Amino acid sequence: MTNRSLLSKPRVDRLLNAFLALSLLAAGVAFVFHTSGYGLLLAPVAVLIAVGVLVRYRWAYFASGVWYLACYQLAKEGLEFELLKRVVMVLSIPLVALSIYLHEALASRASSKRSPSKRPPS
Repeated sequence: MTNRSLLSKPRVDRLLNAFLALSLLAAGVAFVFHTSGYGLLLAPVAVLIAVGVLVRYRWAYFASGVWYLACYQLAKEGLEFELLKRVVMVLSIPLVALSIYLHEALASRASSKRSPSKRPPS
C-alpha cells in the first residue's frame, strides 16, 4: 500500500501552476478595467499566456516571466497600477522566479538530442 503525502512534489507543482495561471488571469482582469484602450489589447495576451501555462507549454512559462517583469517595470515607472504599485512590485519578482521554476519542473522538453550521433565503425 502506498502512502502518498498531500504535499508531494507533483501535487505542489500542480498547485503552483494553478496559482501562476490565476495570477495571470488577475493581471488580465486588471488590464480590462483600465480606462485607456490599450488595456483591452493586453488582457487577451494575459489570458493566452494563462491558457498556455495550464496546458504546460514551455513558451508560456517564458512569456509569464516576461509578463511579470513588464508589470514590475510599469509599476516602478508609475505608468500603471497606481493603486497597487507596491503590491505589484513585491509580487512580480517571486512570480518571475516561479515561472522559471515551473518552466524547468513541468514543461515537457522537445525530443531533440543534442549529443553527436554515433557513427558505425567502418
